[in-house]
Amino acid sequence: MSTAKLLNDTTANGKKFFLQFGGQGSPYLKEVSKLYKEEPLLKEFFEVAFATLSKIESDVGKSDILIAEGLDLKSWIENPDSAPSDDYQIRGSVSVAMIFITQAANYHLLTLKGFPVDKLTAATAGVTGHSQGIIGAALAALAKDGKEFYTTFAEFLTFTFYLGYRAQEKYPLFTVEQSVLDGNAEIGDKNPAPMVAVIGYSKDELESRVEAANNDLGYTGQDRLNISLYNTPDSMIISAKPSSLLGFRKKFKAEMDERKAKFVYLRTTAPFHCPFMEGTWEKFEVDLKTKVHFPYTVADLKLPLYSIYDGRAYSKSENLAEVLFKEIVIKALHWDKAVGALFTDSSIATVIDCGPSAVTSKLTGGQLTAKSLTTQVLCLSNNKDLKVIFEA
Repeated sequence: MSTAKLLNDTTANGKKFFLQFGGQGSPYLKEVSKLYKEEPLLKEFFEVAFATLSKIESDVGKSDILIAEGLDLKSWIENPDSAPSDDYQIRGSVSVAMIFITQAANYHLLTLKGFPVDKLTAATAGVTGHSQGIIGAALAALAKDGKEFYTTFAEFLTFTFYLGYRAQEKYPLFTVEQSVLDGNAEIGDKNPAPMVAVIGYSKDELESRVEAANNDLGYTGQDRLNISLYNTPDSMIISAKPSSLLGFRKKFKAEMDERKAKFVYLRTTAPFHCPFMEGTWEKFEVDLKTKVHFPYTVADLKLPLYSIYDGRAYSKSENLAEVLFKEIVIKALHWDKAVGALFTDSSIATVIDCGPSAVTSKLTGGQLTAKSLTTQVLCLSNNKDLKVIFEA
């Protein structure tokens, strides 16, 4: 395999890469279909993915409402008319695994087309992932190659599926009550969901408004509003029941309109990254003993893996399975902390984003801009960036 020019230039200049992986809410079917149809190097990868999904579907049973239309990604790709509705594709019990497959395919293709695992690892300063992307980052940090990579990928895919399954099981509601739909329609909002992006407030401003809404509207327990993801200095996500989010929106809509702030529901089906999801770990812990073979520890990581909660590099004393699960499902995400190495490590010249979509690369760009940094961000889901990444 010839080494890509970007890798050669980076190492020759004593510089480093930083790898990141995207999160929930990203469209995946079109991207994964393109990889399957156009990249013969990924033949074995997809064989492993399809076989693993088939086993999972058999073990869970299609009668289970959370995967009622199955997990037959191969058929969805080869016969697009057979693909289930978008509403089904975005279920956490389905999309979390499919998003992981897409980004793992992007990462694996990178290692097969000019960035050999050993050389890429040596030239990388660290890895992280936005929300569920931290699982893809952990896979990359293990630096597995050849047949060993496929074994590890299959085990990570099973781990990822059951994580999404347990999260969705906590909130198994795929339809929004009519009163909430009507309330959103009355004020011009569409597609209410349990997570919403609020753009145009600072951290302190949004935190004070969330606190005010919880107090003034009497939201307690599972009705509470929680800021779940701090993406950029003026873009954050609130997780809560759609009815609570509607209450928040009504309370502050006039102010949002005046300052041109945005309120955009996410294409997701569970309120990730918030206390609503407490209690999910205990069931997943049983899965780890009965359904999921996940023998990996932090000591196995060949690269620093940065927490999306507080930016620390995972320590060898931590349980890798537990910390991944809780940071994705229960704890809040602070993207500035996750990519903090970009602000302190001057050797990092290029961020390579493994998708899916370019959403996370834009979030990182926003963080860099806020710090007046010009670190190059390239995304494997962006055709223009691919030319730079894979130039021979």
